[in-house]
Amino acid sequence: MILATNVLFVLAALVSGAIKKWKTYYETILFISFCDLLYNLLCKNHLTWAFYPDFLLNHKTTELVNLFVLLPATTMLYLHFFPNHKTKQFVYYLGWIAGYSVIEFVWFRFGRITYHHGWNFYWSIGFYFAMFYVLRTHHTNLKRALLFSLVAVVLLIITFKIPIWT
Repeated sequence: MILATNVLFVLAALVSGAIKKWKTYYETILFISFCDLLYNLLCKNHLTWAFYPDFLLNHKTTELVNLFVLLPATTMLYLHFFPNHKTKQFVYYLGWIAGYSVIEFVWFRFGRITYHHGWNFYWSIGFYFAMFYVLRTHHTNLKRALLFSLVAVVLLIITFKIPIWT
């Protein structure tokens, strides 16, 4: 199921032509990938969510596939089709949050993702609000995206009592 999601996102990036402009989105792809790696480093022994894949080996291999496939494809698709009109931008933003939330809900219902240490599906929805805001902001205003991300990471570390010193 998780692997199928990755394949569908890559196919969408290929078919839509978004992948042709990968160089335009490269810095944002690296940034979102760095954020995912940072989560896995900081939360290595205190995961707030964990994947239980159907075809992949474990959480770690699933994260690697998501890191190298799902997140870059998501970034390219999201930024490639981002509308110019403010009202359409907001609806588009909410649509991606809803879409990602539906995907995660399906994964959760089929036991492909579990939550730990106080994290739950509602935290994931909030996370998607932040993630899609940062994706666009990083592409247009690097300093604002970095500041927002730093504050978000610190708040999440405090809220979920992530033991970063051990």
